Amino acid sequence: MSVFNSLEYDDLISRHRQSSDILWALKYWHHPLFDIKEQSIKSTKLINKNTQISSIITPVHYKTLPRNSEQIKSDVLNSLALKYTIETLDNEANGYEQAKAIIHEMSHRLNIRSARFLAFVFSKIFNQVYENIYINRRGMDNIYQLYSLTPINTSPTIPSSPITISSTLFAILNTFSRSSSSINSDTNLSSPLTTKHYLTSPRIIYLPTHRSYMDFIILTYVCFEYNIPMPCIAAAQDFLGLGLLANLLRNCGAFFIRRSFRSDQLYWTIFDEYVKTHLVHGDYPLEFFIEGARSRTLKTLLPVRQGMLKSCLECYFRRQIDNLILIPITINYEKVLEDNLHANELLGIPKPKESKSGLLKATQILKKSFGTMNIHFSDPIYVHDAYESFKKQEENKSNNHSDTFNRSVPRSLQPRFICQQDAFTVSEQKFSDEISYRVVNEQQRRTVIYPITIAAYSLLKSPIVTTSKDRSILIEQLVIDKNILFTENTNILEHFSSQYQISWPVENDKIILKDRLLAIYSDVFEMTRNNFLTLKMSGDRLADASILMKLIMYRNTCLHIFAKPAYILLACQVNSQFPISYEQLKTYYHFFVHLFAYEFVYDQFPMDNTNDIYFDRYLSYWITMNYLIPSDNSTYQINSNFLQQISLITSPFEQYARAYLLIYEQENLSSEKNLSILIKIYQKALLTKLDPNNIISILASSSNVISNALRTLNFTTKSKILSELRHMLTKIFQPKSTHLRAKL
Repeated sequence: MSVFNSLEYDDLISRHRQSSDILWALKYWHHPLFDIKEQSIKSTKLINKNTQISSIITPVHYKTLPRNSEQIKSDVLNSLALKYTIETLDNEANGYEQAKAIIHEMSHRLNIRSARFLAFVFSKIFNQVYENIYINRRGMDNIYQLYSLTPINTSPTIPSSPITISSTLFAILNTFSRSSSSINSDTNLSSPLTTKHYLTSPRIIYLPTHRSYMDFIILTYVCFEYNIPMPCIAAAQDFLGLGLLANLLRNCGAFFIRRSFRSDQLYWTIFDEYVKTHLVHGDYPLEFFIEGARSRTLKTLLPVRQGMLKSCLECYFRRQIDNLILIPITINYEKVLEDNLHANELLGIPKPKESKSGLLKATQILKKSFGTMNIHFSDPIYVHDAYESFKKQEENKSNNHSDTFNRSVPRSLQPRFICQQDAFTVSEQKFSDEISYRVVNEQQRRTVIYPITIAAYSLLKSPIVTTSKDRSILIEQLVIDKNILFTENTNILEHFSSQYQISWPVENDKIILKDRLLAIYSDVFEMTRNNFLTLKMSGDRLADASILMKLIMYRNTCLHIFAKPAYILLACQVNSQFPISYEQLKTYYHFFVHLFAYEFVYDQFPMDNTNDIYFDRYLSYWITMNYLIPSDNSTYQINSNFLQQISLITSPFEQYARAYLLIYEQENLSSEKNLSILIKIYQKALLTKLDPNNIISILASSSNVISNALRTLNFTTKSKILSELRHMLTKIFQPKSTHLRAKL
């Protein structure tokens, strides 16, 4: 944990406010390695359609400069995999026409002119709605090193890159000009190209968090700012309804795909080949959201969607590329542009369709302030290194009971012209699960805690907010709660999220804190005469529930930090009348870990075994802090002197647990097997009982919480596991009085 230090970041807003936006958008944008004349001559000789540089790379993969949109579409249409799929259709001629229509609708048209226009327009928008946009310098240095460029910190001017030059060209030019290049000779960079001797140049995949529509734009904007190759972005087909903006996004690298197409083999083959051809040829970096959709809850959506990631990994498993690099990116918003829409959608109000009229209405946001945005590029994940490490771990497992004879067909013998959706071996699938979870773990580790998170944590610690006392809080209390959560308990949090930062007024300046909350969240807070920060509750059932849902969303941004340690306190707290044994405490701890497996991101995804190396560490820490009192017979009890601190830490997790219990108590609503339909059925039933003053009732009515609660059930043995979960939750929370349980 550390206090946010703006000196470690570049502020794009302050930089642009000191210069002309139009001149910046029209800046000379060229390839950095062309700056040296000798390299430019050498590159002209090296790169042409008839040259094959077999001494460095396989000629099958790299012969030309990056392809344009039409060439990429042509390569996909002529691929063996697509031809094979079309041949399996009843009508081959019609299948080819369908394929042409699909690829035309899907493909991007990345070009520098549109990128300049987007950069100009959004520089105006960003300057209007954001106070700061921070980019971590270390992350950008890592990307520069991947492309074998001069790091930002060693050069007064930022290098430039053209949109028409690929990462392949970076590697070729760097290899041939290493002896003569002043860039590489003057700086000792540990580039993976020079240290690992990869055959292929870096294939970079950007994996940002997805909380807002702004996520589609901001990375292209940053790449233009820092003169690095712009990515091709996977976007939902819904955005095609935006008219001119959809065309602008397409011309800036967006390619549009359906939200669901697993059952359509033709569409799947085209999508799979389209992704793979970008990687194999190294035309442009790729960008997609591993969560699959915007997270309305402002925390990671689980389970992660691996479809596009598996297409990328398959290129590595087939040895078509060997230098695949994943870069997790965390985009933190002090205030999310669509937080009102997110809250309403979680409460069952349908999402408005992306349309031109909706886009015009959205221009009202230009009148508001949304605070700061923080973009953190995590350290690159080298797939080659990760996979080699994974294989060694699998080999070293002494308790491996798998069949010693591997009956799977080696990839070298599998025909590459057959596009299979589930072609991964058991080992490859396990690696895909691990690396995808590692990505979201890295994303969560870079969380920035804003004042709204502390305010939400404090105001929601009571499950019922009926009185004015429940709806109000002193600014001084926010400072106290911040110290309890993030200062006193720093040590217990460091093992998992040591990189999270707190953006907080210097020296706990209460005036600045109050003014900031009122200015940015004027739709949520107001200040009363007695200097209390109060929620703007109007008495309208849905509006009040929406305000509390927004607070739940902002509180969610930090819950993954406390999740596991808090489970121990929660188990002791709800049974505070009696001491709890070590074995029982450990049982409850692992129960909560598995119960919330889809709710919070842990250090690793919980498996069936109950071995958690951190349990004893957490328990020892709480004993050291005097939150728990041990006895001679290995039992533990809550220290009543710290009840206020313990209640603050555990309140969100108790509310989630009780919300799960409320969901599981809905008797036999439907025998429906489709999860999406089942969620709507449960939500409709729970919304009829919605209490806008009850946090647990609001949580239980959230579509995301219902989804996670139902995913926890194994649908093949749903009734058995449902009864077990219901029994365990009832057993844990039974000590509460019957009257209070009914009220909750």
